[in-house]
Amino acid sequence: MKNSLFEKYTLIFKLTLKNYSPLRIFQILEASQLKIEGRFLDLGSSESPHNISNYINNDLGRIYANKINNNNNNKNLEIDLEDYPNKINQKFDNILLMNVLEHIKNYHICFKNIKDLLKDNGVLYGSTPFIFNIHPSPNDYFRYTKQFLEEYISQNGFNDIKVKVLGTGIFCCIYALIFNFTKKIPLLNIIIFPIVLFLDKIINLFSKNAKDNNPLGYFFIAKKTN
Repeated sequence: MKNSLFEKYTLIFKLTLKNYSPLRIFQILEASQLKIEGRFLDLGSSESPHNISNYINNDLGRIYANKINNNNNNKNLEIDLEDYPNKINQKFDNILLMNVLEHIKNYHICFKNIKDLLKDNGVLYGSTPFIFNIHPSPNDYFRYTKQFLEEYISQNGFNDIKVKVLGTGIFCCIYALIFNFTKKIPLLNIIIFPIVLFLDKIINLFSKNAKDNNPLGYFFIAKKTN
């Protein structure tokens, strides 16, 4: 469901107060607009109150799959995305892949696993950073462009591909790079973030490619072909 402008900026304010990075805020804004039908796997994640998937409207709930399952329950499956074939004998209507691709060295194997886990015509929802600090988990290998995502996902058995730029432009990227310092000063980001959004809006009036050329990251949606 699409958020109104008031709802959007209210959510930005609340998430900024929680010290969420600008990239995560824009990812949550996209997730909050999704209405997902059917079985839903949050891939590369474990159950947590901080998951982006918590903001998705889904009546059936979700299952998680990560390399290590510390909770040992049916909602948390174990999978190594760089090991094929995977050990999950289930198929899902939808898969969420949030901030995972940059940590996967053998992303070709990762996509083979995704295809195996998705039903025919199942939908992949994902996001990955572009301008973002190195964040090992345990490693950080890649930054992808919109062109790569569109072409690579298409070549690996998906269609109806949509890749959206996250962020508002160059000032948003600068803010993202200094965020780890500014978040240590209480309430400072509540002041900085609106200024950043305003400055990027002005620049975008004069340069239509400013936002596309300075992405925080990308949010993508693709449907698996039969």
